[in-house]
Amino acid sequence: MKADILITYKSVTGFTRDYAEMIAGSLNKDNNCALMDLKEVTAERMSGFDTVIFGGRMHAGTVDGLKKAKELYGNSKASRFIVFATGAMPNIAESTIEEMWRNNLTGAELSDFPHFYMQGGLWYERMPFMEKILMKTFAGIMKRKMKKKKDKDEMDRQFEEMIAKSYDISDKEYIRPLVECVEAGK
Repeated sequence: MKADILITYKSVTGFTRDYAEMIAGSLNKDNNCALMDLKEVTAERMSGFDTVIFGGRMHAGTVDGLKKAKELYGNSKASRFIVFATGAMPNIAESTIEEMWRNNLTGAELSDFPHFYMQGGLWYERMPFMEKILMKTFAGIMKRKMKKKKDKDEMDRQFEEMIAKSYDISDKEYIRPLVECVEAGK
């Protein structure tokens, strides 16, 4: 007999893993859930589950690990695939988030795979060295650019502040739409 749900993720700084754990904690009350890092998952292992939930961070316009997760799902016997992405961008940046989904999912996948975005944050201390250097360089460039800008709006000020240092804007509340989607599919 198949287990209910596999929650798998690819996490670099911890936000995606934290959200995966929150989702598992919420769903485990009424479901048989397993939680695994994507590195541990094979198509055969995935076949032991009805529903697969995959999470990855949004990084440079792509969802880390999504290509591999979709491939594993396509080669498995699982019947449902749900995706979530985490990132430093606030949830209110809806048009940017929708564009990211269009760049990561085909037209058919956009309608077939429920997908969710959950704001997380930026953790310079946990970033790989080269990524941290690139982000700090980008933050410096943006800071100089913003100093020259005469008509800064609120979004400009927030962006400048957000990339300057580590922060955490994650919240358990952001898993609710995904949890409700899973529960409605039963």
